[in-house]
Amino acid sequence: MSETLQGDFDFWWQAPGEWVEPPNERKGGLSGVRFVSPDPGGPAYYVKIQHGHLFHSLRYPLGRPTTVREWQGLKRCQALGVNAPPPVFFKARKSGQGWQAVMVTEALLGYQSLQAMLKADAHVPDQRVTIFTALANNLVRLHRSNYKHGHLYPKEVLVRLDEDGSGSTALVDLEKCQRRPSKRLAAMRDLTRLFGDARPMGMRDEECHLMMDIYQASGITLDRARLMLPRQRQARP
Repeated sequence: MSETLQGDFDFWWQAPGEWVEPPNERKGGLSGVRFVSPDPGGPAYYVKIQHGHLFHSLRYPLGRPTTVREWQGLKRCQALGVNAPPPVFFKARKSGQGWQAVMVTEALLGYQSLQAMLKADAHVPDQRVTIFTALANNLVRLHRSNYKHGHLYPKEVLVRLDEDGSGSTALVDLEKCQRRPSKRLAAMRDLTRLFGDARPMGMRDEECHLMMDIYQASGITLDRARLMLPRQRQARP
């Protein structure tokens, strides 16, 4: 249950940094995220630490830290070529005080959440097309392997407009990344949630159709009418 690419558990657990998600109590434990830059001028990292904060399953009826699933999702994205924060270090250990876990990812600089982008409404139409095209292509790489993100809200999507005019996107919060029976079911599940939340924030209908056109071209047929229903009327795919 561990992968050591840099440093060790105690190094990352104690590494000083700024809390970007202060420790909060959920799922029977504590979880928080620090921004850490060990070497001035070098790469920066996000370090998630957990004490308790467990999920339970048939395989793990007594529980395991939720970062176990999140780390697996990151590694899966890496294998599939899906843009997500590069995984750096993970380890979970159990002591007399219960489970502790630390997960480290490389910080993606220059990105903002899709939620923040939509609320700011600062991009011209061509720039928005670039961003939503990049997002659709990134999601297609995940969905064509029958995997869903599972928690695809606008705040879980990072976007960036690069200096050369191209767009970049990355997926975060991959704890619920799971395999579905088909590409279509994986895509419908995620896009229902994404469009349902993003459209009230300012995502335009033509941008939804742009993304669906990219799916169609990739060989994934979607139920367009269902995806374009208002949030309160959406049914589970």
